[in-house]
Parts: sequence; structure tokens; C-alpha cells
Amino acid sequence: MTAYERWIWIELIGFDNTLGDFGVAEYIERIGFVPDGMCLLLFTPDFVHAHAGMDQEYALPVEVCSYNARPYGRDRNRQSWTNVQLRGLVSELRKFGVPVYCSFFDLFHAHGDRDGEWCGAHPELYETGRRGERFGFINPLKHLADGSLYEDLFIRELLIVMQDYGFDGYHGADGYTSPRKCLAETDYSDDMIGQFARYAGISFEGAFAEACDGDPDAMERRASWIWRSRRLDWISFHSRRWAAFWQKIVDAVHGAGKKTFVNTAWTREPMEALYRYGVDYKLLAETGIDGFIVESVGASLSAGADETEYEPGTEFMTMIMTIKAYVPDTKLICLNAIQDTNEQWDALRHAPTVLERDIFAFSNVYLKEPEGIRRASSGFMACLGDGISRDGWQWLTSRWQLGFDGQPQDIAGPTLVWSDKALHHSLEDYVASREWPVHKWTNELIDRGVPLHGVVNVRDLPRTEGAIVATCVHALPEDELRELLAYRGGRAVLIGRMTERIVAFAAADGLSLACVIGDYFCAVREADGSLDHLVAAQNEAGWAQWQEKTGEINDAIIWLDHLAFSPVPDAFVDSCAQMAAKHTGAPQALANADYIRTIALEMAPNRWLVLIRNLHLNYKIAKLDVGRTIAAVRVMTDFPGIPVFPDDSRFRLYVPGRGMVVVELEF
Repeated sequence: MTAYERWIWIELIGFDNTLGDFGVAEYIERIGFVPDGMCLLLFTPDFVHAHAGMDQEYALPVEVCSYNARPYGRDRNRQSWTNVQLRGLVSELRKFGVPVYCSFFDLFHAHGDRDGEWCGAHPELYETGRRGERFGFINPLKHLADGSLYEDLFIRELLIVMQDYGFDGYHGADGYTSPRKCLAETDYSDDMIGQFARYAGISFEGAFAEACDGDPDAMERRASWIWRSRRLDWISFHSRRWAAFWQKIVDAVHGAGKKTFVNTAWTREPMEALYRYGVDYKLLAETGIDGFIVESVGASLSAGADETEYEPGTEFMTMIMTIKAYVPDTKLICLNAIQDTNEQWDALRHAPTVLERDIFAFSNVYLKEPEGIRRASSGFMACLGDGISRDGWQWLTSRWQLGFDGQPQDIAGPTLVWSDKALHHSLEDYVASREWPVHKWTNELIDRGVPLHGVVNVRDLPRTEGAIVATCVHALPEDELRELLAYRGGRAVLIGRMTERIVAFAAADGLSLACVIGDYFCAVREADGSLDHLVAAQNEAGWAQWQEKTGEINDAIIWLDHLAFSPVPDAFVDSCAQMAAKHTGAPQALANADYIRTIALEMAPNRWLVLIRNLHLNYKIAKLDVGRTIAAVRVMTDFPGIPVFPDDSRFRLYVPGRGMVVVELEF
């Protein structure tokens, strides 16, 4: 039994329906382990709604047989599967002890422009844009033409499908856990506006009629008014609506003795999941889901899938940390972006260094609790699992094993402070002024060399030791602000916007913060309560002035695009990073400091594990000083393939471009 979970997301094309056991025994032998969960990607809601029972054998829709009906994979051509064969496949997998989940998107276009049989007959469910545009995916929160809620039909038929095929659970994938497009863009149909009006107690009259489907200009005016004037209500409505949807699913699926796992919202951490998609991870966790599948698909994006120019390594580390801080008792399984033939990217073959980096980095961010530290992630889901050779699986699993090897006793470096309440205050601040939330500050600090790879909830500060970094201090409620200012467990770096409340609370705790109200500040407080350093910068983020400069900001963007944030002086952010990185006990980069980042873990009193990341495309030398005399350096990764020798408290080695090397230090 491993210390972490190994999941696989795979299409039917990964198996062979011409064999008696559908190729299951060969597949299990090839991967070299029994998965803790296997999610069959069946692509479309038609898999559920076109189900005709098991009394007769019939062919499944072609798009169910492979992702978007792709005609071939590496191992075989797409085969025509029947309902009876799929039931047999599930049975064979379960014989090996594999829990099998059904999984599908909200998509129904496949094999050219052909619509799925059931979805194609229900255009009232199609996601609808600001001007009434209908998109090629459904919105599961809408009503059917007869006035009944789609979700009630969906849950009834999902349970039938799960029982008929013998599935152990349901993996809610894209479109069934969040909208496919952002709230600024969809869904502005009369159906969703009517639901929103009842939730928010709004009476649409005059220019903003509640019923205006088919009138693009009227729909646009109504949508613009909602996003401009009732944005927080629109976000809150969706967060409650998605939670209610999933509460019904969880109650029904758990009632049948089965499990539910839910994809996170388009690689977004808690604040952007709310702002962009109206998804509140805590509300979903409170429904009783068995876990989140975190969309940490870094390697595919780093490698340029879909011609993206996006390097999300730091951003996704922050995402995993902050999601865990927000839902500490909910299991997180990280989606490991390995390959996807349909989407035309392959990190295993074309970008193995970034895949290796993701594995080591995403398995080594931590939640700090009074009892100690624990990993934010509980394991990986291979995405996708067909067409990988035995050698490929051995390469992957050896890195998964190293990533999760051992239980650290502590983290070398500061710990990020998290507050659930500040999250919601930051959302309000962002709507008002585009002010930086916690995750934006964290990304900027890590990018500038601050070794932030652990997070602690503000409520646990009285039982915490070590250096801490708290951002958005002004967004903390009074009780949490008092808790933060009272911290004496170590050095504290406090970053925020100065308010009269902060001045008064700090003075009451013996801390004099001489800053102009409204300015940004970064204060460094030592464990004895004394002020070590204070730097301030003028707040350039006034919303009215900034909007005049930039014009109307477009929030109707795809998940790959970054939100717009108000400007903060670079020199100030640099100063914050320098103070946050100082005196933390983490390794110091003596060469290539712009590119070399570290995660240092205390595995035992005289033993560290150090993960060394290179941000550059090319090889770079990492020359590190760990502040203690090193007795020996042991390289844990395949590279570099030569011994590394210490020089007192220092050592040096090469790190591959956009990759990571792991070493063990004995002191």
C-alpha cells in the first residue's frame, strides 16, 4: 500500500473489446499497480440520457467510445462498444480491486458537427451568452422545456446508469462542476435570470425585462446591468446554485452506496473560482463530496498545448495550497497532465522535464496544523491513461513515489497565512477596485524568490511556530487581525493596505505603523514583537482613476487568460519579497537567483530533502547555501548522473530547463 493514491482517467479506446477480459489483465500488468480509482471518460451527457437499459445489447454513441469520437489511439483504432461490453469491462476492472467511476463533460458536439441524440433534442439546456448565443454544451442548472429542473432527471438517470453498469462512483467533470464559460459571459438566458431574480429578490422592470430571450440587444443590456451593478449577487447566486445541485447528487449517490469526486473550476484557486465561475469550494465540500480532482494541468500548458504562452507552475502550487487551506478536511487528487491525443499534447514524450517538475512540486506543498504538517495533495490522477508504454508507466510511478516519499517534520522557510473570511472580503475588494487578493500576492512573492510552499489557517496561529507571511492584512476581520498581531511564534511579514483600523489595532499591540492611510505597507515584526522593518508605497489602485486610464475591463475571458489587477509598484513588491525571503532558514541561491527556486523539507533533525526548480528554458547552475555544514549530498533524481560534493554549507549542480532536481542533505 502506497502513502498516496494513484488514479487514472482513461477512454474506452484504452481497452480492447475483442478480448475476453477486454485487455484488463494486460493493462494492469503494464501499468504495474492497481489504481485507487479509474474514471472512464465517456465524453457526453448522452451516455446517461440515451441509456436504454440492459435488457438488449446495443451500440453506444460513437463519441462515448473515444474522446470526441477520435478515430484511433496509439494502441488501436476506436472500436464500437456496446452497453453489454461496457458492463463487462467494469466487471473485469473490479475483479482486480479497481474502483470504477463514470465521467463525462457537458459537451454533445462530436464527429464533426453531429449533435448527441438526447442533448441535440434539448436546446433549452444549451449554455447561453449575453446576446442569446447558444453554445455546444449544456448548462445542468437549467430547466427542461416542461418546466422541470434538468438536475432531477439527470440524477434519476445517473443512478440507473451507475447501477446497470456497476460503477463505484461518479466523477463530476468539466461543465458539471462549474460553467464552461465565465460568469461575465454566460448564462444570461431567461431561465437563469429568472432563477437569479428569485434568489436576489430582484424585480426586472422597464429596460431590464425578465423575459427577453430572442432579443439580443435587450439581453445584452440586462447582462451588462447585472455584471456592472449586481455582480456580487450574481456570483453568490451561482455559488449557492452549484452547491444545491451537488447536494442533490451527493445525497442520491451516497444513498446508493457509491462515491462522488468533483473537478475544481478550470485550474482556479478559491477566489478566482468564485469570481470567474461562481464556484465556492467550501460550499461544495460541505455537501459531503468524497474529494476534489484538482485541475493542476501545468505540464501541458508549460509545453504550449493549444499554442498557449502560459507558465503556470507557481500559480498552480499556490492554487493547491490555498484550496487545501480553504477545505482542509477534503481529499485533493491532483490531475497530472501526461498526454491527451485528442487535444494534441504529450508532456511525457515532448516535455518530460516540466512533467517531472509538476510531480515533485505539486506533491510537496503543505498545510501546517498544530499536529504538524501534511501534504495538500493525497495523490495524482494520470490524464489520460491510454497508449502509455510499460517504460512510461515506470517513469511516472517512480517519480510519483519520490514526490510522496517520507513524511517531513517541518518546512524550511516562511508559511503563508490563510483566512476564509479574508477570501470573501478580498472578493469584494476585487469587484470594487481590482485589488490584489492573497493568491496574486503569493504568486508574485514566489516568482521573486520567496520559498512559500506551506500554508497555515489564521485560527491556528496561536499553536504555530516559525516565520509567517500574511498578505491582504486589511481584509482580515477584527478577531483574526488581533490573532495575527499577537503572533510571537517567529518572524512575521505583514503586507496590506493601511487603514485606520490597522493603525489602531497595531498600536494597541505595541506596534507603531507610521504610514499614510490608503498606502500599501510591508511590516516585518520579530518574534519578540519589535518592528524590524517597515516600507510603504502609495496606493496607485484607485479604481476610478485606473478605469479612466484603461477603459472598460473585459471579464469575459477564457480560463487561460489572466484577470486584470490594479497596479502595485514593482519596487514595493520587490521589497516585500526581499523581506519575506530574509532570515527564513531556507536555502539561499548564490547563482542564477532569478531562476532557481527551492523547497526545503526537514525529514529528520540532521536530514533535509531539497527540491530545486529551474524557471529558465535552458540548463542553469544552482549554487545553494543552506546555512549548515553539509556532511553528504545524495542525488535522488536521475539527473544529474554524477556525484555532488558539499563545500561546507554549500553545494552546486545543474538543473534542466523548466525542470526540477531533488537531493538529500545529511548534516
